[in-house]
Amino acid sequence: MSQYKLILFDFDGTLAITHKAIVFCFTKTFETFHITPPAADTIIGTIGINLPNSFKLLHPAIEESAIPEWVKTYRFYYRTEGEKQVDLFPGTKKILQLMSKSGLSLGVFSNKHVSFVNLFLRTLNIHSFFDLILGDNGEIIPKPNPTVFYSIIKPLFPELDNNQILMVGDTAIDLLFAKNAGIDVCWAAYGYGDRAQCLALEPTFAIDNISELAGLVQN
Repeated sequence: MSQYKLILFDFDGTLAITHKAIVFCFTKTFETFHITPPAADTIIGTIGINLPNSFKLLHPAIEESAIPEWVKTYRFYYRTEGEKQVDLFPGTKKILQLMSKSGLSLGVFSNKHVSFVNLFLRTLNIHSFFDLILGDNGEIIPKPNPTVFYSIIKPLFPELDNNQILMVGDTAIDLLFAKNAGIDVCWAAYGYGDRAQCLALEPTFAIDNISELAGLVQN
């Protein structure tokens, strides 16, 4: 039996293939404001960072006052076009079914806006597997800050020790969040994180396919 009782998942690059949608929406947003968009690889390098900070990285000259309008524009494109380009990684639904049947509690914590996280989980038919769904709502502090762990997650699962909670994520942001919260972390090496950066953070586990989680939760 697994030592873990609660598994927390990132969304982008961990449960779902989203880079095509993200690149498309960033590109359309830059074009809307008549700015040359960054290269696709540059955009992918910001996956996992919340939108305001992503725009600051991708367009350092952006005025702080302009960011809300850029975020609104990006979300318009995501809602109207981007969602058509999102899919699950192969094996995702099967591993969630296995975990759920094993009695594990499952959660999602993403820096993506919570409305999109809920939308995609429903669209991809995996929403019902999760006991907890957290995302950007304009109030919570994003990963890698551990505040959400202590203010929301731990109070919801007061019976669990930290060593019974596992974070699964693909970027350094996810790994740092887990380390800051004092919980184990499984690096989803198949996602969008920088390999050298993530390995340097010494994750507890690393997997090349989400199906490999079966071995972790059953042993």
